Amino acid sequence: MNRAVIAGVCCALTITVASQLIAQVKPVNTDKDFVVATVNDISIMESDISGFYNTLPPQYKQVPYAQIRGQLVERMVEQTLVADAARKQGLHKEPDVQQRIKAIQRSLLNEAYLSRIMKAELSDAKIRDAYQRSIALQPKREEVRARHILVKTKAEADAIIAQLKKGADFIKLAKEKSTGPSGKNGGDLGFFADGQMVPPFSKAAFALDKGQITETPVKTQFGYHVIKVEDRRVAGQANYEKASAKIRASMQDKVFEKIMNGLRAKAKIDIKGGGSKIQQIR
Repeated sequence: MNRAVIAGVCCALTITVASQLIAQVKPVNTDKDFVVATVNDISIMESDISGFYNTLPPQYKQVPYAQIRGQLVERMVEQTLVADAARKQGLHKEPDVQQRIKAIQRSLLNEAYLSRIMKAELSDAKIRDAYQRSIALQPKREEVRARHILVKTKAEADAIIAQLKKGADFIKLAKEKSTGPSGKNGGDLGFFADGQMVPPFSKAAFALDKGQITETPVKTQFGYHVIKVEDRRVAGQANYEKASAKIRASMQDKVFEKIMNGLRAKAKIDIKGGGSKIQQIR
């Protein structure tokens, strides 16, 4: 990574990364922290360098820390030089700079405060407990995966059942003889729960074991069906890996709302005009 690229990243970080800094930078082990450079009596710590590395965009972090550390130290020295020069000229006291510093500080404190509470409230143990209560205990639903061959008359269906008993291929017969739209797919209807098909069809399908074929044609308003059950399963229970992200997001919203309601209840808030517009945006 060349000097210009890192310098550009440095500038971009001051604008775009402030709100993410707390979440991205790993906690510093103060026992192992040490001064790596000084600039006009200003100390640059190892934690400053490792923190800088942790805020780099993913494509730059593909380079190992040890390999890029020297360049990061140089860039941090240059940043410190420029910042010190700016302070000596009083730029940090200018209104627009003060406003930006205040915005960055507010964003960082928001992240720090919310992250600490969220970490406690959204522990893995609490997520798993919510999963057990809301997902794992939900009623389970049995489903079957079936194929069928739909024909107009009982005689046709009887003839197909006779062929199947002699070893004919169900999928081939479905493609050749079924008048239903699933015929081109070998009669495959996929998985369905009891009640998702018309009652006579559903009753017959759920009475079959895996691999079984109806002994007699099943009559519905569509015609006569020959049904084969390909598989059975219990559905309706999402596993923890799939459910946890959704549970965490839902709990996060509730925790955030709880935090804000608590803070608002203790605060004195006076919005000077435009309140209705703010409410509409929210």
